[in-house]
Amino acid sequence: MPLSWNEIRQRAITFSREWADATKENAEAQSFWNEFFTVFGKSRRAVATFEESVRSLAGSTHRIDLFWPGRVIGESKSRGQDLARAHSQAVGYINDLINNDREAEVPRYVLVTDFARIALHDLEADAADASITFPLRDLHRHIQRFGFVAGYDTQALDPEDPANIRAAELLANVHDRLSDSGYTGHDLQRFMVRVLFCLFAEDTGIFDQDAFKQFLRHHTREDGSDLGPQLARLFQVLNTPPSRRQTNLLAELAELPYVNGRLFEEQLPMADFSSAMRTSLLTAAGFRWDTISPAVFGSLFQSIMEPEERRHIGAHYTSERDILKLLRSLCLDRLTDQLEAATSTRALNAFLDGLRELRLLDPACGCGNFLVIAFRELRRLEMEALERLNQRQGGGESGSLGLGQSQIPVSHFYGIELGEWPALIAEVAMWLMDHQLNTEQFARFGSATPTVPLRDAPGIVCGNALAFDWNDVLPAKRCSYVLGNPPFVGSKMQTAGQRDEARAAWEAGAGGDTSGLKRVGTLDYVTAWYVRAADYLQGATGGGGGVTGRASFVSTNSICQGEQAGAMWPELFRRGVKIDHAHRTFPWTSDARGKAAVHVVIVGFGLGEPAAPKRIYDYGSKGEPLGAATVDNIGPYLTGGPDLAVTSRSKPLCHVQR
Repeated sequence: MPLSWNEIRQRAITFSREWADATKENAEAQSFWNEFFTVFGKSRRAVATFEESVRSLAGSTHRIDLFWPGRVIGESKSRGQDLARAHSQAVGYINDLINNDREAEVPRYVLVTDFARIALHDLEADAADASITFPLRDLHRHIQRFGFVAGYDTQALDPEDPANIRAAELLANVHDRLSDSGYTGHDLQRFMVRVLFCLFAEDTGIFDQDAFKQFLRHHTREDGSDLGPQLARLFQVLNTPPSRRQTNLLAELAELPYVNGRLFEEQLPMADFSSAMRTSLLTAAGFRWDTISPAVFGSLFQSIMEPEERRHIGAHYTSERDILKLLRSLCLDRLTDQLEAATSTRALNAFLDGLRELRLLDPACGCGNFLVIAFRELRRLEMEALERLNQRQGGGESGSLGLGQSQIPVSHFYGIELGEWPALIAEVAMWLMDHQLNTEQFARFGSATPTVPLRDAPGIVCGNALAFDWNDVLPAKRCSYVLGNPPFVGSKMQTAGQRDEARAAWEAGAGGDTSGLKRVGTLDYVTAWYVRAADYLQGATGGGGGVTGRASFVSTNSICQGEQAGAMWPELFRRGVKIDHAHRTFPWTSDARGKAAVHVVIVGFGLGEPAAPKRIYDYGSKGEPLGAATVDNIGPYLTGGPDLAVTSRSKPLCHVQR
């Protein structure tokens, strides 16, 4: 039996690291090929020879570096030499084989390398998929193309597209068909989240490659009649430790890992499928999910919501580009500067300690895009600091410094979300990002914490963020940053319940003095999150390496214009709020189907003066960045100036002559 794809992928990472410094063809080629075959659990001696002789038409003798009859010709060159020339040389050898009546030995594949790069050419594939060239360090990312070495039957692979909007829409189609058939509500939401996890798991090494797709294809009927029961069986296996699984279990199921009892523990009613629904699920499984963008999860959620519902709750999903605008201003730029300034072992350790103390809260987290990307960026900062620390200490074994053991778990990230479905997506998205980062860490350091069984869970709470104390989710004294993209609902579009919630939020921290709240009814719904954040931060005492709790939200630009600015900001200033960064109006972008056309701002704030300089970022009409200005103070209209807003008056400012 061939090695599992998990084992092959890990061996490929180790192989790439060990051969990173090889340079010379003559001195190292044979050792390279021997160890390359070992990656796939094959003995090179058993299948291939070195320096195979073949005569040209001119009568001269050529020698093939590596020859596996009927399968592979391999050519190796010194680092930096032309791989295209090596490929032409190999094709010449193929012509020589044909001319020597050795047509049966003609290989399907040509494999060339200069130790820094690998090029694979499939002589039987379509032109668009026939060739690929990549750095040796990325061998594990393209490992499925070499399945023929391990003994797997190879199929023409689609280009390694990210799981894009089309993939999300295909999965949404499965959702809609199930919903139309009567499989709805909580059961459908939990079911779809499990399917999403399985699609991701089979393309990223949590499962063996294509394990989910092949199970669907080979162990369910084409008419879909038994697909529901078979999926229920698969989910049950994922919830069962190997030691407790039945000995007669189907081999394809027995090989699946134990995930844990949180994602798969609830027993769901059977879902009934048709042939068309089975085809839809197989089509979604055919996408490559291993390069999935975290933003896709938000797109997936929005693409399966009805437009009327989307308008009602103000759901808008921000692109990764815009999320990074907020994160950089809020914390990433400062943390990056700290890392650059950490030039001693002591300073690097102090940086890591502070990084690992950070706790983030998104009180309107939706599908978790802000939390997912923040988690990714903080983990990558941790990896960079660990690598610098390792270099300062002589580059010792990874285990001595814990290089493969992250101390930034998903449990450091908290969210509040009104809907159960997006809350479930947020939780799974964090787990999947954790796996991606563990894979990065393994590629970088040669070791990493296994992703499954799942040990930690993000603190995602399903509920109305305006209806309970955020301290019940994460005590303010432990919170480093509040961030997110609260609902965009204009003052005239709110339901009666939303107006009541917004007024209650403003009145809660007014200390009994509601005289400044007469015009709360003119404010957008998002402003309730601002005042709740301001009141919440009153309890922050510097959680996270001495960082004073700060907040930053994406909002409609109306809160910093005209009537709303005069109604909102004076009350926030009275509560001690200071604006510390601002991204002035830019067009909001989204990867979601049916995206809204709005213009937004990003406003960062906290209680008291921030430690970092105050910056205002400007954009052109198409959202192109125009630069940033450092100012002494940022006013309510997101300009440099005092904390003054124009408010309405019933009497003139001075005596007016009639």
